[in-house]
Amino acid sequence: MLSRGAQVHGYEVWGKLGEGGMSEVWLAKHAVLNVPVVIKTLRRAIVESVGDAGAQRMFDEARLMARVTSGRVVRAVDAGTVDGTPYLVEEYVDGVDMAELDRARRGALGVGLPLWTVCRVMEETCQALHAAHQAGVIHRDVKPSNLFAAPETGIRLGDFGIAVARGEGPPVGISGTLRFMAPEQLRGEPADRASDAYSAGATAFDLRYGHPPFEDASTALDDSMAPAFPPPHGPGEAYFQEVVRGMLSKRKADRPQELCVAAAHFRNAYQALRPAEDPASLVALDRCHYRFQGCDITFRAGDIADEAADAIVTSARFDMSMRSGVGEAVRRRGGDQIEREAMSGGGRALGECVETAAGALKARWVLHAVSAWNQTSCVGRATLRAIAAADRLGLRTLAFPALGTGAARVSLETCANAMGSALRWRLQLGGSRLRAVSFVLGDEAKLATFRDVAVGALRGGVEVVRPADVGLPDDGRAVTAESATCLDPSSGAPPPDGGRPSP
Repeated sequence: MLSRGAQVHGYEVWGKLGEGGMSEVWLAKHAVLNVPVVIKTLRRAIVESVGDAGAQRMFDEARLMARVTSGRVVRAVDAGTVDGTPYLVEEYVDGVDMAELDRARRGALGVGLPLWTVCRVMEETCQALHAAHQAGVIHRDVKPSNLFAAPETGIRLGDFGIAVARGEGPPVGISGTLRFMAPEQLRGEPADRASDAYSAGATAFDLRYGHPPFEDASTALDDSMAPAFPPPHGPGEAYFQEVVRGMLSKRKADRPQELCVAAAHFRNAYQALRPAEDPASLVALDRCHYRFQGCDITFRAGDIADEAADAIVTSARFDMSMRSGVGEAVRRRGGDQIEREAMSGGGRALGECVETAAGALKARWVLHAVSAWNQTSCVGRATLRAIAAADRLGLRTLAFPALGTGAARVSLETCANAMGSALRWRLQLGGSRLRAVSFVLGDEAKLATFRDVAVGALRGGVEVVRPADVGLPDDGRAVTAESATCLDPSSGAPPPDGGRPSP
């Protein structure tokens, strides 16, 4: 088992990010390049129970990931063993998975994702799957929680833990996630390209409508049961439904055999559904004051502890202490009770955001964003989660410092690009209650550097859109897009749904 500060063949471990039924997931960085990575290890109990078979499975996953040379797939960086435990090193994606984004949006705003966003996500997902298939790799576990969204780089398809090489022998048992598995997978038959097409279609359905097309194995296996699409909201959604309906056909032969074709259909739908491009969407009112998607964005030099806002964001340490930098300024002005409340839940993983009361500050809340460590940035993820917390709390105004640029020594440019990209992406989705965001830097020189990069990120390198469709009203059904991957080599029955999410 790894621990904080451990050295793994040139990588320095920060700490655990999460765990699933078979593996543990750790955040680390390259010791020389300071590039963040994810290290996936088999749980000790699994290593002891299955021995070399567990290591073989992990190394197979690494080799299959490494085969796929696409920017839409999470890259395998390294693999090996440490103290007898096999590990896989993967690219770190500085964002959140689509299941988390969808769940947070429905819970905070009561609406799902805009259809144009779903189509864009599915275009990039199908591109990733096409690249995998061209490399002879069948993913077998496509679902929203395995789609990682980074505002700076787009969608990455990850978790190849149960992937197989095309044409591999018959499966042992049934592997996958029940609500996203093709009928042939549920029957224990070999998966192929068409099986991934089905799972991608189920993912598209779930992201738009808040639940998968079939709720249980019996309806998924019943050839007479078709997915129940709601009435389409216009011709664009009718087109989307027709594409997804074909991907969800119970007959493999009726599904698209090449997912580049599905990607083209989703791209056509995105082009038709997205609101008209507006080059003036980012409006410069003066050098330090901008307006974007109905939100006023200001840049100023000063002490963030003096700000008046619904919430002040701090750049938090993983142990949540507030004895240096921005945290100390906020604690001194707002009172020690802010620190005590922040620390009451124990240490936090990088990328998390914790809210506390604001004490004597001119704010209602303090949002503690754990954003960086030793020149390693998780600023994009932390910013997205701070904005998600603001939506959940019904906040309209936020004040941000430059996250991670103090003791963690992330460069101002890296921070500004990550924060500007995250804010742009979140506002483009529409539905946010945010009406004013302030970025507060300690002096004019830092402000100038931060502002120039952040404004460039807000302008973006992709289409800037005005959100017309902000998502369907949530119907109150449980969102289960993060359902666990099941791997049961001993059973011929369909896998149970539920349990701990796979990493």
